[in-house]
Amino acid sequence: MASAKSRLGQIRNRRNWFMLITVLAVAATVAAVQWAGNRLGNAAAITGWTLLAATAGMYLLSVRKRCIRLPVGPVSIWLQMHTYLGSFALIVFAMHVGWPIRGWFEIVLASCFTFVSFGGIWLIVLSRTLPRKLAAVKRDYRMEDIPALQAVVAREAQALAISSARLNEGATLAEYYQQRLLPFFHERRSRWYRLLPTGWTRRQLQRELIDLERYLAEAGHLRREKLSELVQAKDDLDFHSVVQSRLRFFFTLHVALTWGLVILIAVHVILVLRFQGAML
Repeated sequence: MASAKSRLGQIRNRRNWFMLITVLAVAATVAAVQWAGNRLGNAAAITGWTLLAATAGMYLLSVRKRCIRLPVGPVSIWLQMHTYLGSFALIVFAMHVGWPIRGWFEIVLASCFTFVSFGGIWLIVLSRTLPRKLAAVKRDYRMEDIPALQAVVAREAQALAISSARLNEGATLAEYYQQRLLPFFHERRSRWYRLLPTGWTRRQLQRELIDLERYLAEAGHLRREKLSELVQAKDDLDFHSVVQSRLRFFFTLHVALTWGLVILIAVHVILVLRFQGAML
């Protein structure tokens, strides 16, 4: 308990330091821009190179993830630094671009930067809300293991339904499995469920299984309870699959847009340098 409180205190201290550094960096950039403007300097160059440095710094998180063995601090600290550096870059970006934005290339570059920035913010929101949703499920599952576990649960349910058909009262369970549970265990969940996963279908099936109790003897009751447990297990696996797939999709999209942004920034810097060279 004490160690958990200590870690929480360290996280808060780092957050406070990163917030202070970010505020000071923004203040220094604003002061530099005003100084350049008062002396008829190139304020766009100041914000541009600052933005380039901040953007390059954010890519260090990707390098850190690939260099796991390097003694340069845990990934959590680099992720926190990445977050505040991204906030700083977004503010500098708003200072750097000319409003309204003109030119198709500038519009594409600004749009890509905006999508990457707000995609990163959305990932932060998901990374803080989705784990709490997954915590409501009794077990934790790795994304790669879920399809195999879903197949195991489906086979167990099918075997249980076949065995119940040998019982006079258990034939009711076999018929119910054929009509209602077979699609649930073997088919992909609906688009609405993948968009907004809820436990409504699972609760409905479990209520229907409870309603079958009046037609079952002791052996049938045991199989009904086991089927209800398998419905719960399948629903938990589906929920994990949808939630983790959502997080993985947005992360993959964020990474893809990020590397597209790298190319656009490189082209932008080359064009600016060539234009300045031509002016000289």
